[in-house]
Amino acid sequence: MDFRKLTIPYVLTSLLCSPLYAQSRNRSGAVQSLPNYRKQAKEAPKKAISLTGVIEQSLRANYDQNQRDYSEKILDLNWENTKDAFWMPQLRLTLNASSHRVGRLKSGNSGGGFERVPDGSFGIDFGDYTIFNWGKDYLQYLNDKESFKRSSRYLLEQRRALRNQAIIKYYELNYLNEVVKSYRKQLRHASFIYRYNREKVAIKKVSRQEYYQSRSEYLLAQNNFQQAANRLRVAEEEMAFLIADEPGTSYILKDGLNYERIQMPMSDAVSIAAKNNPGILESTKDVRNAKRTYEIQKRENLPLPKFSVNLGAYTHSFGPGLNQTRYGNDISGNNIDVVATVNATWSLTGDGGFLNSRPTEIKDIQRHLSFSQLAQARHQAKSEIQRSYYRIKTYEQQIKILEVSTETNTKTFDVILENYLNRKTAYINFQDALLENVSSQVALAELYYLHTREKVLLTQQMGVDEIPGKSFEQLGLPAGGSR
Repeated sequence: MDFRKLTIPYVLTSLLCSPLYAQSRNRSGAVQSLPNYRKQAKEAPKKAISLTGVIEQSLRANYDQNQRDYSEKILDLNWENTKDAFWMPQLRLTLNASSHRVGRLKSGNSGGGFERVPDGSFGIDFGDYTIFNWGKDYLQYLNDKESFKRSSRYLLEQRRALRNQAIIKYYELNYLNEVVKSYRKQLRHASFIYRYNREKVAIKKVSRQEYYQSRSEYLLAQNNFQQAANRLRVAEEEMAFLIADEPGTSYILKDGLNYERIQMPMSDAVSIAAKNNPGILESTKDVRNAKRTYEIQKRENLPLPKFSVNLGAYTHSFGPGLNQTRYGNDISGNNIDVVATVNATWSLTGDGGFLNSRPTEIKDIQRHLSFSQLAQARHQAKSEIQRSYYRIKTYEQQIKILEVSTETNTKTFDVILENYLNRKTAYINFQDALLENVSSQVALAELYYLHTREKVLLTQQMGVDEIPGKSFEQLGLPAGGSR
């Protein structure tokens, strides 16, 4: 019987049925299996996830995001306090009652003690209201408002960063699954050739050199596969923490990656970042606040009167033989007076310098410092946008080359495998072809992932959710679909 006629069916049967997992030698030299990764994975909970599902769950269940939601509520309440304190008189209900007896534990002969009926007052106090303070209070109010708006936007930026992190982590899992798949194929081929040569070396159909080379290749493939599987499990654990799933959850991805070249010009990215980049917005806020703080400090150093009015209070007094209601205040009775107050202190020596010159100089320096920081933020944002854009374009060029290279390497390997089984080529050619085939597949999967990751990070630098005209949620395509 011609052995060559049975080569292809035998290869296919062996590839489908051969074990893929690590083996070691016992004392007798026989081969035994090491712990099975698949069997271990079955013990972990399985969960099928889509890209949109991961985004939704991360925004809903992520621990950091839940804490930011609470921080946002606290921020809103603090701003309501600041706004009301500036615009509205502080109306207060007051109640004062004297100590009075509610019971007596022991009676003395001399009598006396606390009365059973208290006296006191209940009222509504309108308090002092500043009419004019040369803009100092208003400038501070604008600073507080600017800080509140920036803090609110910062929380939104953190929410966007979490969404981007979920997208990146999803496609990291997709990439690592592709790596595991490639190394599994390498292991399957290496395992078959190793067992094939083990049988043939006994009848001297192959040399011992080829046998040991195939064994080394098989063990290398085992190591590559186990490392890739471990990387995948670590990434799955990171995903589980990110979206608050049970620790140890293993994921089945519903969506693959739809590779798309970037169409947006770099100039558009730079112009969008100039208006929305988080670093630029933070520095812009600091510039505006520093300018107003400098103006406040200059006015604080002038003897400018503060005009205010005490709106008094309605007070109802009660007690034994007393029951009356009156309006007024402690100073001007029932009159409502506009009062001008001047409070100013100038240091001649010591802290503050001559006539408080140093505090004013410090505020002026801080103002100039904020302008410098804004210029730096603008430069840095533009530089980061350009570097990110260059990386994306480089990945696209590499992908174009690797797509053709991977297809060529796959065809080359198929031909060399058949030739090796028919003893028409040396083992070293099979080994090189297998390595090049697997390496190109892994490199291509990595480039697809890095390209997608860089596009997501680019939008984060731009300060927007999506690349104009493109939604990241449309990157997903059914698992196994063609790009």
